[in-house]
Amino acid sequence: MYKDLITYELAENISEEQLLKVAGQIVNDWMKKQPGFISWEINQNSNGSYTDIVTWKSKEAAKASEKDMVNIPNAGDWYACYKKGSISSQNLTSVAIF
Repeated sequence: MYKDLITYELAENISEEQLLKVAGQIVNDWMKKQPGFISWEINQNSNGSYTDIVTWKSKEAAKASEKDMVNIPNAGDWYACYKKGSISSQNLTSVAIF
């Protein structure tokens, strides 16, 4: 498995409820249709920021979806949830799961 970890802060005047609503729409309208998509987990960190863990079957599936991001319906609503300059990301490839 391959995981994208994305850490960010919410934009001003964006509530967690709004983030979750938009994320649900993105999952239903776009992510579930991406080959190799497994799950998208949204976590709140102790400092109030968020870390999303998006799990894919493979690195190739994740990279292919990145190329298709231009086709996300209502992408502007999604991007508006994030505070500019607050997004950072990492990628993990599972070695073992016990």
